[in-house]
Amino acid sequence: MFKFLFALAIGIALGYNYGWNDAQLNEKAVYERAVDRIGGSNRDLVGNDVDTKMATSDGR
Repeated sequence: MFKFLFALAIGIALGYNYGWNDAQLNEKAVYERAVDRIGGSNRDLVGNDVDTKMATSDGR
């Protein structure tokens, strides 16, 4: 049990340190940049703006 808690504490400390350093260098968070990189090229294909869809359709 001690090994598990020790590993968890080390992981939290390293993650906090990484997050802090990353926040000092970048304006967006790590997860925002990952989502932009992964889904960035496909975002226009799955738009959910109803007003834009209605404006571009023929009104039916």
